[in-house]
Amino acid sequence: MYKEARTCECGFSTLNRGAWSVHKKSCKLVMTGEKERIASLERQLEKKDQQLKEQLEAKDQQMKEQLAAKDKQIHDLIREAKRPRTVNNTTNNNRFVVEQHIRVFGNESVEHISNSQIQSLLADPSNAVSQYIKLKHRKSPGGVNQNIRIPNKNKAIYQVVVDGGDDKEWENKPKGEVLEKLYDDSSGQLEAEADEETIVGSRFLSHQDKVKLSESGQDGGRLYKEQLDKIHNLL
Repeated sequence: MYKEARTCECGFSTLNRGAWSVHKKSCKLVMTGEKERIASLERQLEKKDQQLKEQLEAKDQQMKEQLAAKDKQIHDLIREAKRPRTVNNTTNNNRFVVEQHIRVFGNESVEHISNSQIQSLLADPSNAVSQYIKLKHRKSPGGVNQNIRIPNKNKAIYQVVVDGGDDKEWENKPKGEVLEKLYDDSSGQLEAEADEETIVGSRFLSHQDKVKLSESGQDGGRLYKEQLDKIHNLL
């Protein structure tokens, strides 16, 4: 006899070992150890089949995404290869790009600078030339006078816009040469506007005489160098 009754899924219950043994052989609801093992293996196989199916689906999706990305790269490369080299009137010349509306260095427009602005500059002789250059080059309408740039601040080289024949182009120039031309051209323009009969004009022209003496060697060129440095700092 069992200590506790054995109960079958069909509802049969007994404490008798012999009765339970006979019932196991005859009841279809009783699962033997072999049947239970087979059923367990089938469940495991079914689970593995599902996992394998999910893995294959994920792999297919990944391959589709990779192919789509490669197709896009190929499309972009083809489109880039077909893109014209000249866009918006801009010419690519030996890695120097110049917008063709920019004026050649030394041929700047000054129409945007009013007489009142010039008179205001003349009232500050020591800064007049550098501030005039700032107005002329950095404040020009549409950037037409933005024809100077410094490609490397660690090197004494400027780049200025020159006439390259068919198109304009950037050309390397020594820093000192560019600064001297900037000062000479702009100071000459201001001197032409200065009236020596007025206090403002007289003071400016007197300061310019001192700078010219400094340029020729008086005071060791200190005053003239200060003027060039001011121009460099605003560029």
